[in-house]
Amino acid sequence: MCEYTFENGRKCRLKPLAGSSYCALHVPFDEGERLFGEEINRIKKEAFQKRLKAGQTYFEGVYLYEVKLEEMSLEKPLVFKNSVVRTVLFDNVNLPGITFYGSQVGRLIIFETRFGTLLFSNSRAFGLNIMRSEFSNSIYVKDSSVKYLMVNSTEYVGEGKESEEEYGGGRILGRIEFSNLKEVRRLGINVRYPLLRRVLEEHGIKPSTTSDRSVKATSLVLRDVEFDRSARFKRQVRLSIRRFHGNLVIENLNVFGHAEIIGSWVKNPEFVHTRVMGNMIFRRTSFHGDFAWNTTILPNIPVELSVEGFVEVEDCRFNSHRAEEVMYRLARISWERNGDLDRADTYYYHEMVARRESRLSGRRKGLKKLLLQLEVAFEWLFADLTCKYGTDWKRPILIWLAAVNVFFPALFFLTKSVAGISGGMGFLDYEYFSIVTATTLGYGDYHPMGVGRAIASLEALFGMFMWAVFLTVFARKYMR
Repeated sequence: MCEYTFENGRKCRLKPLAGSSYCALHVPFDEGERLFGEEINRIKKEAFQKRLKAGQTYFEGVYLYEVKLEEMSLEKPLVFKNSVVRTVLFDNVNLPGITFYGSQVGRLIIFETRFGTLLFSNSRAFGLNIMRSEFSNSIYVKDSSVKYLMVNSTEYVGEGKESEEEYGGGRILGRIEFSNLKEVRRLGINVRYPLLRRVLEEHGIKPSTTSDRSVKATSLVLRDVEFDRSARFKRQVRLSIRRFHGNLVIENLNVFGHAEIIGSWVKNPEFVHTRVMGNMIFRRTSFHGDFAWNTTILPNIPVELSVEGFVEVEDCRFNSHRAEEVMYRLARISWERNGDLDRADTYYYHEMVARRESRLSGRRKGLKKLLLQLEVAFEWLFADLTCKYGTDWKRPILIWLAAVNVFFPALFFLTKSVAGISGGMGFLDYEYFSIVTATTLGYGDYHPMGVGRAIASLEALFGMFMWAVFLTVFARKYMR
């Protein structure tokens, strides 16, 4: 009998190989290669397939070069415990679960496979890739060392049963959780990984790009992930979430590099004790938060999320103006801190617009609501329309030129409400009177009559206000 002893005290009952005290599955690589050379790979593969066909799905302490399962269904979960496997490939397999515990894996690839639960715990892997698959329970990768972790085009396809909810709305079923991981070089959701395509093609699989879809789960939880701090990874995107649909929780992460969330639909996002040493990019992402999230979690995001580089918020959508204001404030502060005041002004404008809209979304009624609407209208007219909250010095000049040289002269011309010492009045005379009025020079050679007095008074106030706006904005733009 094989000399391998399982953790429960029983010994392996398989016949040992010639010249060894271990069976084909338990003989270490170096001993097997010394006895059989390259033939040991075929021997191990045949022994594994034989045990699998016999209905065995629990493998403990095995040494395998390659495990390839394709076009099959298993009745029981497949379990590897305290094992060493260099490559594991699932291709179009249907099984209730996959478990790796206390094992070492070179590369684990799950391709177009339907499974219940994936548990990868207390193990090591160079690459763990889940691509175009479906799961009906949860995915857990925790307490392990994984250098490259990718999930592409994978969806939760549970039965929709109600399950216990956690704080923040995350459900246990349909959960993707990566927690307590070390030595991570890249963690990606729906990212391109050319090496994976090459590995699949080596195994006769040619994935097309037409069937790519979003990663859908009730919640994606990234907690206590430690990234590789080698200098060569510092300027790379280390955390990439693309086309993800579901709740998002990021907790206790120190991202040594850049992070991005792109093209996603995230609900109740949480950033707890999260630090990004590079840039943080939000692009084409929809943020959806419920009332509890808006009142308890959202106000703490600027404190909990620390970004040493830049924060970009581009083409994003928000179901709450309050969330929009907070995210644009994050971006503005980061660009101000790093000295790019022009870009900071852009985010400041978006922040102020979101704040204005947020005030209108309140639950005031009656007279209070009417007064608030008037106040917001006044703010839009004098702060937004004239100079975009002090961020655009060109706009007040253009408005002043258009109003003084076209609008007001046209009013005076149509109403014939200006008289001069020369008698007849042409359009250029009205324009001259408009400029003199707007600049409050008042030479006295022309004077308004009737309704022209009201128009001239309005233009004088307009001219003084716009010059004050221009000087303020210009000084803010170029002298700070």
